[in-house]
Amino acid sequence: MQSIYKSNPPSTSTEILTIHQQSQNINTLLKVEKEAHAIVNESRNYRTQKLKSAKVDAQEEIQAYKAAKETELEKFKQDHSGLTATLEAEAASKVETELQQIKDVAASKKDHVVGLLLKAVVEPTPELHINAQ
Repeated sequence: MQSIYKSNPPSTSTEILTIHQQSQNINTLLKVEKEAHAIVNESRNYRTQKLKSAKVDAQEEIQAYKAAKETELEKFKQDHSGLTATLEAEAASKVETELQQIKDVAASKKDHVVGLLLKAVVEPTPELHINAQ
């Protein structure tokens, strides 16, 4: 026992009892420290598990959002692809109508224009050119 004590060994039973209590207190502190270490490890594991769970949940939300946006895009394309075809059909019919109107006007004025051209060729009116004056 002398190797444990630097000074004099305990002489009375009270001192031995005090040393025994100190030893028990040290053992209790070590036990409590191990429990605290276990609690800290459990907390770390819980935090790691929560982070992994949050990451998985975030990935699921991202995939759901992506799928919803892709569906929305496809619906938009379908809605507006028919609109484009409708606009093209309307434009084509409008062009055909205007072209037919131009042909009708040309046909109705054809005789008059031919008459004016023939008159200009057959009955010329001599005039002095502007630069010749």
